[in-house]
Amino acid sequence: MKIAWQSGEPDRWRGTRTATLRHENDPDHYIDIEELEPLGIAFRDISMLRYEFVKALAKGRELHPEKARPVNPAADPAKTAEWPGFLPHAIMEHYEKVRSGMNTLRILESLPDAGSSRRQLQIDQAKSNIRAEMGILSHFVGDAAQPLHTTKHHHGWVGENPKGYTTERTIHAYIDGVILMHHKLGHGTISKMALMHEKHGESRVRDAQNPWPDVLTHVERSFAKVERLYELKKSGELEKDAGKEFIAERLRDAAAMLADLYAAAWKASEPTARDIEDYLKYEAKE
Repeated sequence: MKIAWQSGEPDRWRGTRTATLRHENDPDHYIDIEELEPLGIAFRDISMLRYEFVKALAKGRELHPEKARPVNPAADPAKTAEWPGFLPHAIMEHYEKVRSGMNTLRILESLPDAGSSRRQLQIDQAKSNIRAEMGILSHFVGDAAQPLHTTKHHHGWVGENPKGYTTERTIHAYIDGVILMHHKLGHGTISKMALMHEKHGESRVRDAQNPWPDVLTHVERSFAKVERLYELKKSGELEKDAGKEFIAERLRDAAAMLADLYAAAWKASEPTARDIEDYLKYEAKE
């Protein structure tokens, strides 16, 4: 329950509408993939390092100013409008924090005095840190599985619209919440998929040391569903069986990806002798 509650924390941060927090947090919830190609950037080629990606975006805007997203500074006090978002980076960074927390925990539990009251306090805090980061990671993995978090059409279709898709901004909130209640989708839907996923032994994370390519694939799977989502909304099938299966599949994908990231973080967190030696060395200096 603690991890589940913590999963809502990034949205609670959004409730504190200061420019500082919005500048740091808001773009982590999305990536507008269509905004990249006009700047000469291929999605699969974006750097895993956030600020290397920022450098590429700045260079793209300089080289292709006529193709860059227009920005109205007066309407953008948090200075987020020029960026297409950093959702894959948020996932990767919080994955690494989960991994780091697990590594610390395993070091503490391996020490000869692990049963002492002092170590138990440290172990309890390490577990709390891991739960907090697991919850935050779950938020962004879930965001990436919701197609509207991967596209410039996040609050209704924008630009040319020959197929007449909805332009209503409310579609995003509708997908995030209303449609789940309409179809009565919840824990049971996800649990069934988790059991199937475990039975077949499939993994969405191929390299626990570097899951970045798999994070990009997770986002791409969702992005590929954007137009289908708008088609279902237009036809009215979103509220029927086809829509229920569409939303359920997105929930199942998020759950499976999250489970694999958790498992990968644990695998990658196994401490080496050097890790333990360094921990004790730096602890002695505190």
